Amino acid sequence: MSTAIRYLRLYLHRPPQADGSAGGREAIGYLSQYGDILRVSFDEGYIRNPQRPTLSLSYRGADEAATQQILASARDARLVRTDGRWPVYFQNLLPEGHNRERLARERGCSPDDEFELLAAAGHDLMGALEVEPVPAQDGIPDVVRHWHTTQGLDVLEPGFVEYPVEDAASLPGVVTKFSAVPDGRRYTVHRRGTAGSVILKLPTTAHPDLVANEFTGYQLCQALGLNVADARVITRAEADLPDTVPFNDILAVQRFDHLPGGARVHMEEFNQVLGYTPRQKYGKTHGKGVLQDWATMLRVLNRLSSQPVHDTREFLARMVAFILMGNTDAHLKNWALIYPDGRTPQLAPVYDPVCVAAFFDGLPESHYAVNRAIDRTLRAFTWHDMEALLKTAGLLRVPRHLALLRDVVRLARADWPQLLHTAPPAMQRTVLQRLQGATALGL
Repeated sequence: MSTAIRYLRLYLHRPPQADGSAGGREAIGYLSQYGDILRVSFDEGYIRNPQRPTLSLSYRGADEAATQQILASARDARLVRTDGRWPVYFQNLLPEGHNRERLARERGCSPDDEFELLAAAGHDLMGALEVEPVPAQDGIPDVVRHWHTTQGLDVLEPGFVEYPVEDAASLPGVVTKFSAVPDGRRYTVHRRGTAGSVILKLPTTAHPDLVANEFTGYQLCQALGLNVADARVITRAEADLPDTVPFNDILAVQRFDHLPGGARVHMEEFNQVLGYTPRQKYGKTHGKGVLQDWATMLRVLNRLSSQPVHDTREFLARMVAFILMGNTDAHLKNWALIYPDGRTPQLAPVYDPVCVAAFFDGLPESHYAVNRAIDRTLRAFTWHDMEALLKTAGLLRVPRHLALLRDVVRLARADWPQLLHTAPPAMQRTVLQRLQGATALGL
């Protein structure tokens, strides 16, 4: 029995030019759907090119031969699934919560239809990735047809796929957010089909101080000399949003993957690097599992980053900052790599630095259960534990790392109290308590 197959062309944008202009895009493969089978098929030219742009470290083998074997595989789960969902790299491109429901409404599809969701936001995805339909008259691409026929599937005709929704975007995360572009002194989500360069994040009814909390988190990280995304608080009047928004303060975060002028820098979250599904963003085990994931991420940076010394030190300083800040939401989708040259990773700037621990007070233990488990682990984390983690990650000069991290603690205790004067009261109390010794690293 035959059925129609739907497919999308897969592109990666080349790195920005020396003058900052966009570098154009390169076709690297196809995404296809045949019933519940969703697959990525890479072009032969991409597979055989040892200088190929990096889509994800999860598609990289121990050597070039192993990488080509992964990219050309017929059954590798990184390339194909048979349950109606994308392979996990592409699952992680899709939004969650309200953002997913809004995208589904814009497309007129189910929130569970992952093919249509990705197609709807194909021009405004995370990183330098872009997908769009291929004209039906072009026929089914050979690389797509070949795989399906070798699996005994009778593919006779291409199915119709609509072009991306003009102003749709796929922004990972559960907090309501919009993809926007600067328009004079305002920000608008009516982008006329261009990708947004700014993310507008809203508070929530449960936490109306979320914007102030996160903005303070950026300030605290910046005070420690960490590399952070550019963020500022704007008023509702400065944002042209499609919905009625009952909040006056909005957080505007400049994207480091979509630059003003249209240039794109590829990025991927560590959830994608490690091959985890979105539901596994807190790791495959919660609580103490976060430390295992941190050690794994350090190994990746130490082995593969173009600036391993800088990035491992930056990563460790962020760990200390997040422990002292009560940021228990620094999960694997809130750590990322960027690829400035299109091929070699670096640690991406800090984003989403929220003091989640400030939300615990007055709520039952069942609320924020995962975050509370992580918080208990982090608050008990000692310098001895840090030394063990550094050794597990294979880092050299462990005493030097420990000395630098003690300096981070001292700097936080000296500079953060002044910055906390304008923080939400619950955040102020929470962070000051930690600075005064409520964590093992604060002693």
